[in-house]
Amino acid sequence: MIFAFRMKLKITAQNNIETFYGHGKLLITGEYFVLDGAKALAVPAKFGQSLRVTTLHANDNLLYWVALNNQNKPWLNLVFDTTDFSCINAKQDEAVRLTKMLQEARKLNPDFLTKASDTAVETRLEFPNEWGLGTSSTLIHCVAAWAKVGGYELLKNTIGGSGYDVACAGNDSPVLYQIKGAKPEALPVNWNPSFSNQIYFAYLGKKQLSSEGIQYYKTKLQDKTYAIAKLNGITESILACDDLKEFEALVNEHEDVISEQLKMTKVKDTLFRDYWGSVKSLGAWGGDFIMLTNQRGVDDLKGYLKEKNITIVFGWNELLLSQ
Repeated sequence: MIFAFRMKLKITAQNNIETFYGHGKLLITGEYFVLDGAKALAVPAKFGQSLRVTTLHANDNLLYWVALNNQNKPWLNLVFDTTDFSCINAKQDEAVRLTKMLQEARKLNPDFLTKASDTAVETRLEFPNEWGLGTSSTLIHCVAAWAKVGGYELLKNTIGGSGYDVACAGNDSPVLYQIKGAKPEALPVNWNPSFSNQIYFAYLGKKQLSSEGIQYYKTKLQDKTYAIAKLNGITESILACDDLKEFEALVNEHEDVISEQLKMTKVKDTLFRDYWGSVKSLGAWGGDFIMLTNQRGVDDLKGYLKEKNITIVFGWNELLLSQ
């Protein structure tokens, strides 16, 4: 089926091809509290997702959608009726979510995909789905750009969230992200400390559902004023910091605040008690990526992590978008 679909594209595709791209993301500070107005330092990743749109000669009101993973292998092959974006060949969760996203895009822009021609979309991930670098947010950014609608609005009307990840998808530099009076604000900042070669990122090997973490956060804490003020100060200090020891102290303080406020155990206490540097959860606690400082050699770090069955490790320039 996929082979036939690709042959059709080769034979009938017109020259009207559009491409869109969104960067992946890492949330360095702010965590759950960004939902309630805390300042968050967020950084786009080198890896992202592209979306390619091709207009076809046929006019059967069909949208062909193929999603490729980072191994260039299809993991979705869907066909939609563009009159209402119902999926006509599948009923899995991904098809339902895409239908919702496309329907909301049309609500925001009634002219979206209304011309009498078929369309083929191919998305391509540059990172494994399970890494949590922004499979959904990069797609929302790309679809919003394609439909000529606001990314934050499309996010709000579909999967929800703070929007920092959509901000990263569309920026080429770190951002200081904050929701002010329900309006997102992403200010590009320069965050490239002199000790960046001593900061590493490791994938823990399990996917953390942000929705579950957010639900826990919303039910656990009512008054967030103190925590937000504290985290804002730490974020500002991290941006201005140019000393590794000071940075480690700020990272440890940030972990303490989140742990104390949400009654959650720090990742260093659960997995890395004997580690010589600082360890920080990124985004939703309990999975995905962590950030580590390392004053020893990279071989020492990788050897230590390998003993804990953690083998996916990146240096600063290997994971973060170059500034």
